[in-house]
Parts: sequence; structure tokens; C-alpha cells
Amino acid sequence: MDPRKILEEIDACLKKAMVQGLGKNGLVFPIDPVAVEDEHLSAVCHRLETIFGMINESYQYSEHLSRGDLKTKLSRNNIFAMPLKGLQASLAHLTWQTRQVADGDLNQQVHFLGEFSDSFNHMISSLREKKMIEQRLKLITDVLGEGVFLVDTHGKIIFANPEAIRLLGYRFDEIEGAFIHEIIHKQKSNGTLYKLQENPLFNAIASGNDYNNDDGVFTCKSGFLMPISFICRAVYIDNILDGAVIAFRDITVQKKHLQTLKEINDLLEKQATTDALTGIFNRMKFNKSLTNEIQRAQRYSTSLSLIIFDIDHFKQVNDTYGHLAGDTVLKNLAGLVVSNLREIDVFARWGGEEFVIQTPETCPDGAIKLAEKLRSKIEKHDFSEPEKITTSFGVTTFKKGDNTISLLNRADEALYRAKEGGRNQVVYHG
Repeated sequence: MDPRKILEEIDACLKKAMVQGLGKNGLVFPIDPVAVEDEHLSAVCHRLETIFGMINESYQYSEHLSRGDLKTKLSRNNIFAMPLKGLQASLAHLTWQTRQVADGDLNQQVHFLGEFSDSFNHMISSLREKKMIEQRLKLITDVLGEGVFLVDTHGKIIFANPEAIRLLGYRFDEIEGAFIHEIIHKQKSNGTLYKLQENPLFNAIASGNDYNNDDGVFTCKSGFLMPISFICRAVYIDNILDGAVIAFRDITVQKKHLQTLKEINDLLEKQATTDALTGIFNRMKFNKSLTNEIQRAQRYSTSLSLIIFDIDHFKQVNDTYGHLAGDTVLKNLAGLVVSNLREIDVFARWGGEEFVIQTPETCPDGAIKLAEKLRSKIEKHDFSEPEKITTSFGVTTFKKGDNTISLLNRADEALYRAKEGGRNQVVYHG
């Protein structure tokens, strides 16, 4: 075969490969070098056949690399695939470094892949910075005196700091993935369960709104309802709702302090408005009540009566039986009167052995009947020491233009007349 014919065969083969690609079989050298008679030309054909084989191997090798097969093999004498061999080694090392990064080693650096190295190293720098931020945030949440939950958009718990775990008694693996509104904040402060759509925390998380509650409860693992104050803040990433952060604190101690403070205030209020001996209202409380009732009577033209009474010859009781016996008489008398009054009536000790009764919605006849009823019951009651006592009553009724002074003065004048008239009687002064 002459050289021209050999070149034409090779040219036809190359033209076909350039149009159709190498295909499955790759470049097939069209000449059998053994069949070439010219030794020099035969040697050239042998070398060209070897080059065709190297090209085919390089092509297949690059195909394997492109598919991520970093274990593909290459013959040592392939001069065309040496750069690909270097790329294979670089990719294998990069794969190892990537695994190291995935395992948390952020000290990896790449210096052998040009612009890719810059991108990879920038990614590592960003991850390292993010990790530092996460570590700082974890440190902050670890030392916080408040419990912290991070939930997704459905309210599923994805993070809880140590204080949250300590306060509620759960291990994190017991609540991880649970819905916070179904396990932690499922009850109202009175113990009744929330309906899902009525749970304000669920609604806040689902809608991406902030929510505060200074008088809520969280359910501990033990079932104890812990009084808590908490805030819920929505988390947005690139304007897309990504969940919420919930911070809470135990207010059990504050609740107890508030309850104690309320009890103290109630006691002080009672002491300030109650007669210490008889347990009924004192003069200050009565004056305030009478002022309010007079204003109501003036505004709505309602009837209002006032009764003043005292114990006849009470000094003789103290002188004869002693002050302790006198105190007992006062207490027993107060109890007797209270049991015969309506809830809307206001009864107070005016001073010493003198008492007053404010009777709203009561006309003169009704007030006189009430006073007479009380006078009779007191007269018939057995007080032991002394066995019997009597009382004198003064009664009056509110008139347009009255104030507390005028009304009290008129009732007091009626009481004076009862005393002057012989005691143990009821006198009305209109």
C-alpha cells in the first residue's frame, strides 16, 4: 500500500470521527501495519495505531471522570491523558477535603484548582464565620436564665436550650420534633385544653405574628402547670417565614409574691374599713358608702333611709360587769343586727356603743319597721351579762339637697328625742 493510500484511509477515518464522534468503538485505525510492506511506513502506522488507542483511552477516561468515577484506571504510557490524571488526583483530594468539612473540619483549604479554589476557600471562610456565630448563640442560650425554643412554621420543636429542658423536666430527644402547642403550651391557666385553632401560640407561629403572654402556663413533663411569662417572635429569612423563637421564664415565685401581696392588701383594706371589735364596718368606711349612696339617690331620685341607735345605759354595763362583758355585748349585738339586714344594707359601728345603718331603696315606713324590728329583737335577746339590754333608735330619710352632714344630723336629732322620750323606742325625724 502506497503512502498516499494510507493517508487517504486515515483522513477518511478522521473525517468520520469529526462528524459522528468517536462512538462506542472510538477511533479505529483503518490500516493493518503488518500488511504494509515498507518497513519504515509500517513503523509509522504502528505508531499512529498506538496514538489512536491513546486517544480512545483518554476519551473513555475523561468520560468516567465526568461521571464522578474517581477510581477509573489509566495506562502509564498514555501521553495524552497525563493532565487528566492530575485532575483525577486533585478531584480525589478535593472529595476527601469535602468529607472533612462535612464532618466539621473547617480548616481545609484548596490551592490547586484555580478559580474554584477561591470559591471553595470563600465557602469555608463563610462556614467558619457561621459556625462561630452559632457557637456564640449556643453559648448565649446555654447561659440564659430563660428557656428558649426554636420551632418551625408548624410549631415543631427543633431546638431547646438547657434552661428550657431544666425548667420543664424533659430530655430534648423526648420533645424534639413535637408540636409545642400540643405538648408544652396545650392548656390554659385553669387547666382546660386549648382547641387547636383557639391556641394563640399556634396562631402566632402559623401566621408569622409576634405574641406576648405575661400570664400563661407551660405543661411540665410531670404534668405540673408552670406559671410563665413568654414571648414569641417570628423568624423570617429573605422575607420568607422560617419559624419562631419562643423565650419564657418561670414566674411561680412572682405569682406567690403577688398572692401574698394581695392577701396583705386585702388585710390592710379590711383593717382600714372594719371595726376591730365587732367585725362590721367602721365610721370611715360608712361615711364613704353614705356619700356614694346620697349621690346615687340624688341622681336617680331613689329613696334612702338612715338609722342611728345606741345601747341604753351602756356605762352601767361596763361599770357593773366590766369592760370585757361590755365588749361581748357589743359583738353579740352586732351579730344579731347583721343577721336581720339585707345584703344591700350597710351597717357600721359609729363609735362606743353607737351604731348606724344605711338602708337604700327604703321609704320612711320601711325604715321605721326595720328599726322597730331590731329594737324588739335586741330587747328580747339574752346577752348573759347583763341578760337584757335595750336600745334607742333615730330614723330619717334622704331629702333633696341633703348631704352626709345634714342627713346624719337629722338622724342624730331623732336619736336624741328617743333618749329624751324615755329610751327603748324608735323616733322618726323627717
